[in-house]
Amino acid sequence: MGAWFVDFFASQGFATTIADKSVEDGPGRYNNWTDAGVDYDVIVVAAPLAVSGRILAQLAVLKPSGLVFDIGSLKTPLLDGLRELRSAGCSVTSVHPMFGPDTRLLSGRHLIFCDVGDADATSAAKELFAATMVEQLDMSLDDHDRLIAYVLGLSHALHIAFFTALAESGEAAPELAQMSSTTFDAQLLVSGAVAQDNPHLYFEIQNLNKFGLGPLDALCEAARRIRETVADGDEAAFVDLMERGRDYLAMRG
Repeated sequence: MGAWFVDFFASQGFATTIADKSVEDGPGRYNNWTDAGVDYDVIVVAAPLAVSGRILAQLAVLKPSGLVFDIGSLKTPLLDGLRELRSAGCSVTSVHPMFGPDTRLLSGRHLIFCDVGDADATSAAKELFAATMVEQLDMSLDDHDRLIAYVLGLSHALHIAFFTALAESGEAAPELAQMSSTTFDAQLLVSGAVAQDNPHLYFEIQNLNKFGLGPLDALCEAARRIRETVADGDEAAFVDLMERGRDYLAMRG
């Protein structure tokens, strides 16, 4: 996602500087981010969550004059750093892109903004995306991780469970592909994308979210109830599960 923001800002006419352990020092490129200094209009912190928290805290000591924001999938691990930046008088907000690095068109995509007590900073961050068609959502820091536990945590876990069950089933993938159904193909498409994504990031999203175990417990309980209704031959209970799910999903519109 750091590379995505480099491309995005370049497309908006910004001169960009990259700091990343994977690059060698050169014009506009630094292996160590502290060597890059902090004299920029915008600083985007795009790193693993634990690392991002430390970077934000270090930035609070350096007191950059420009806008600072992270793009973390969770906010709880970043709270101390964000608050230290705010206390230091820095212009800081928090952003969460609800799309991946392969995204090119932002129409229909969502970008979450979490104000950390600096409304001007949040407005400035929103203005950076004003020329795009991305849908901007405001969300409190208190609500963010609780909702993300379902939006990302639960959905990731469901797909991981799906392809884990397949991988451990003993059935050959080519044979299953030959006799696949519409539902199976749709599930396999999304699960395949999840399987190709960054497993370390996915673990952080599960492990570092203080709300994360609730949705996982709910998933396990739902699977148990489905198994129970099937094992008991309880068609009424099975139908009830599906009808309740249909009613819930209808509320989404």
